[in-house]
Amino acid sequence: MTIKDKSLKLAAVSLIADEAKKAKDRLRAELQEEMEAIGADRVKAELGDETIAYVTTTKPKFKWQVVSEQAFTRWVKENYPTEIVESVRESFREVILAKFNFNDDVVIDPNGEVVEWLVGEVADPYLTTKFAGDGRDLLKSAIVGNQIDARKVLELE
Repeated sequence: MTIKDKSLKLAAVSLIADEAKKAKDRLRAELQEEMEAIGADRVKAELGDETIAYVTTTKPKFKWQVVSEQAFTRWVKENYPTEIVESVRESFREVILAKFNFNDDVVIDPNGEVVEWLVGEVADPYLTTKFAGDGRDLLKSAIVGNQIDARKVLELE
């Protein structure tokens, strides 16, 4: 398979994943509405006479939401002072760390001194797929018109 074949295959799979997510979200909403209407919390997905899956409405879990961090912190300080930790604001962390240098596995601070308490690493490269112009629609038409066999792209055969 050539690099062009692989890039076309990746674009096709990206389109299929995007369309599948849209369909999944739409079907979830429709099914949830129908299940609520009849009072069901579980339904079977069947293919012929075979049960292939169950769709279940999960029970929502209770969760606390702190609406005032300052008031919460003040309360914890008064009642559990050992649980308070000193930290650096995340926004400042990003600003100050941007001033450090990383050369040959050595970290240098803004004053030119070697720092042992910080390490740097370069993230691995990754691929993204961005459709050009009407490329998404063209690819969709090619799949619908069987110019591209989705089963082969997904290696379903």
